[in-house]
Amino acid sequence: MLAMGGHVMAYDIEGEGVPLLFIHQVATDRRLWEHQRKSFSQRYRLITIDVMGHGEVAWSHQEFSLGHAVDRVRVLLERLETGPAFVTGVSMGATIALQLALRHPALVRGLILVSPWGRDLSEHTRKLAGRLFRLAEAGDMATHTDLFLRYVLPPAYLESHTTEVEYLRALAMEQNAKTVAYTWAACLASGMTESLGEIRVPSLVIGGMNDLFTPPYLAREVAEGLSEVECEIWEETGHFPFIEDPSRFNRRIETFIRRSLTQDAS
Repeated sequence: MLAMGGHVMAYDIEGEGVPLLFIHQVATDRRLWEHQRKSFSQRYRLITIDVMGHGEVAWSHQEFSLGHAVDRVRVLLERLETGPAFVTGVSMGATIALQLALRHPALVRGLILVSPWGRDLSEHTRKLAGRLFRLAEAGDMATHTDLFLRYVLPPAYLESHTTEVEYLRALAMEQNAKTVAYTWAACLASGMTESLGEIRVPSLVIGGMNDLFTPPYLAREVAEGLSEVECEIWEETGHFPFIEDPSRFNRRIETFIRRSLTQDAS
C-alpha cells in the first residue's frame, strides 16, 4: 500500500530490472495479471496496481475519472523511483496507459495496449457499457458478469476453459457493484483531446478477432494514431489474450520489450 495525500493505492512489486507496469480492466483488479507475474517477475521489476476503487482500496465517488487514475499512477511511479516503465493496459487500463504517456512521457518507456479504444468508445461499445453500468448500478453483478463474459470471450473458450472463466467471474463478483457502475460511467464520460501522434515511445497494440466488446477495428484505430507502433489482431482470442493464450502473449511482449531496449541502446 502507498499513502498519497490522504489516499491509498494498492499495488504489488517484485523482481529487479527494467520496470513493467500492468493496469487492469473494469470489474477486475491487479490479480488479473497472474500469468504475467509468474513469467516476468524473475527478469524484470514487475508492478501490478489497483485503480478506480477496485480491489483492496475504495475510492470516493467524486474521484471516479480516468484522469484521477492517471494522476495516481504518476504519483506511484514517482514515489517508487522506477524510472520510465513499459506500461501494459487492457481496455480501460489501455486508455489510462495512453493518457499517462501523453501527460507524463518521462515515466513511459513503451506501451503494450490490449483491446484498446482511443478517443471515444464506439457506439456499439458505448451501448454495451451502458447496459453493464445499469446492471452494476442495480447491484446485479451476476447478470453483469455473465453478459460481460459472453461479449469478451469466444464461445468455444467459455465452454472449454472453465477454470479461467470462473477465475474471471470470481474477480468480477468480488468487486463492489457501485464501484463498477461508477467506473463504467467514467469510461463513458472519457475522451482524449490530445493527439496519439504526440506519443513518442514504441507501442504494441494487440486486439482479438473474437472480442465483441472492443472489436478489433478499435485496436486498429488506436494503432493508426500512434507514430511508432506494431499492431496485431489475433484470430483465436477475445478481449483477454494474456489469459486466453498467456504463453504466446508473454513471448510477444518479451520480444517487443527486448527489441525496444536494443533500439534504446543503439
